[in-house]
Amino acid sequence: MQNIDLGAAKLTVLNLGDLVFALKDVISVPESAWRPRYGDLFERKMRFPTQSVLVSIGGTVVLVDAGEYWKFAAEGTEYVDKGYTPPPGLVEQLEEMGLRAEQVKHLVITHAHYDHFAGVTTSKGKDLILTFPNARHYLGRADWEWPEMRKAIANPSSDEAKTLGRLHQEGALQLVSTETEVVPGVSIIPTPGESPGHQIVRIRSGRKTAYCVGDLFHSDIEVENPDWMASWCEPQSNLKSRKALIDLASNENAVVVPAHMPPGRIVATESGAKYTESDS
Repeated sequence: MQNIDLGAAKLTVLNLGDLVFALKDVISVPESAWRPRYGDLFERKMRFPTQSVLVSIGGTVVLVDAGEYWKFAAEGTEYVDKGYTPPPGLVEQLEEMGLRAEQVKHLVITHAHYDHFAGVTTSKGKDLILTFPNARHYLGRADWEWPEMRKAIANPSSDEAKTLGRLHQEGALQLVSTETEVVPGVSIIPTPGESPGHQIVRIRSGRKTAYCVGDLFHSDIEVENPDWMASWCEPQSNLKSRKALIDLASNENAVVVPAHMPPGRIVATESGAKYTESDS
């Protein structure tokens, strides 16, 4: 766990487990572009956390993303080191903080990639229950209406049907298409590109600001080169979303919390921007 004080708000970054991969397998750019600048960095397998963020503000808790490591990663897969033991699950980590799942009132899903929402439901015997039964869950409408998602939801045995579909059945899913205030000081901002309905969360307390940015960036190299991105992204909208966040975060000296990178800040440079790790 990593704690970040933000005025009267507090952010707790929870790592649910590390994934291991090489940037060349994620960032879709030719070797002729990356090798002269980054050497063999793209070829080297590196560890990337999968993180949820707990926001405590005004007596309310808001959770950003709810993964469940064992559901989307298993020992022996290409993204997991042999013999790796992940940290305790999300609910267990919250309980270590003295927080019960029932106390979470709001849960923002940054986008509809399974590692960001696998933990929203839990099997209990033959039943499938909501992990956070009192929470309103926020998902980008464009992700819900995505043809691939509609096809998956229609299949009762799919991971999507067992999670997002279940939320919808229980009336616990709220679709977001515009900037939306969750609670005072916490707002959802649409940032499409990584997925059609990708969204980030802005937290403001006093003069301090933080952004939980989901998969807007997977690596600091993407901050330096915002037009470098994964093959599944929609390039134009993703670049627009990235540039907007870079401008906001650098101008506000905001804390930035990506899902797969340590928290940090974005600093303007003569050639663009760079990412610097920070714990506050």
